[in-house]
Amino acid sequence: MSYDKSMIEEVEGSDFAKCICLTDINVKTVIIGFPGMGLVGAIAAQHISEKLKLDTIGFIEGTAIPPVAVFLDGYLRHPYRIMGKKDSEIAVFIGESVVTPEGAYHIAKAIMNWAEKHGAKEIIALDGFPFLDPKDESKVYMVAEPEIKEKAEKLKIPPLRSGFIRGFAGAMLNKTMISSVDGFAFLVGTRPDLPDPGGAASLIKTVNTYKGTDINVDTLMEQSDSIKKKLAELALQTQDMNVQPPGPKRKSTFYT
Repeated sequence: MSYDKSMIEEVEGSDFAKCICLTDINVKTVIIGFPGMGLVGAIAAQHISEKLKLDTIGFIEGTAIPPVAVFLDGYLRHPYRIMGKKDSEIAVFIGESVVTPEGAYHIAKAIMNWAEKHGAKEIIALDGFPFLDPKDESKVYMVAEPEIKEKAEKLKIPPLRSGFIRGFAGAMLNKTMISSVDGFAFLVGTRPDLPDPGGAASLIKTVNTYKGTDINVDTLMEQSDSIKKKLAELALQTQDMNVQPPGPKRKSTFYT
C-alpha cells in the first residue's frame, strides 16, 4: 500500500500519533485489541480480523509508537494496524506491542479522531483482568459509560463492580467519556503469565452475542486445550522431579 509521504512527515518529531488511512469507509463499531493481560485482547482482535476477512487499510504512526519493527515470514508489517473493508460495519485495531504509559493517551486520541471521522458510534476495548475467584476464569464482564447503562443491561453481561483498568484500554475508555462515541470494555478473567486463547475465545463469543456475528472460535479452543495439556504434563514432570528416590539414608556430616 502506498502512502503520501507528507501524511507521515507531519507527525514525525512530535509526541503525537496519527492514524494514516487511505481507504474511505464508514463504520459503526471499532474494536481494539492490544497486548495486555494474557494477550487475550490481541489474540481476539487478530482472530476477528481474520475471520471477517478484513484488509489492512491503514496504520498508526508517530513518536508515541514503541520502537518495534514487526515481521512475519520475513516481511515487515506495521505494529499498529487498522483492519477493515467497505462492506463491513466493523473496523479492528490490532497492536503487536504494549503501548507505553507515555504514549497511551496520544494513541487513544488518534484512534478517537479516526473513529469520529469515519462515523463510528461505539468503541469496544477487549482486555483481560487477573481473576482471584477460580469461577471468574474465562468469564466475561463489562465496563461501560454511565450514559449507556441501559445498553449494557440489555446485553446481560455482568458488570465489574469496582476497580480500575490499566494501560491503553483505560486511556481509551477515558477518551470515550468526553466524546460522543460510546465506549465500553469486555474484560475476561485470565492468567497474567501465559497467552490465553480460551479467554480470547470467550471475548469473541461475547462480541458475537452483541454484534450478531458468527465468528468461529474452534481453533482458539483447541489451542487452549493444548496449552492446558502441556501445563498439566509440566506439572507432573516437576512433581516427579521433587520426589526423592528410595535408597539407603545418607550419613550426616558436619555440613548437613
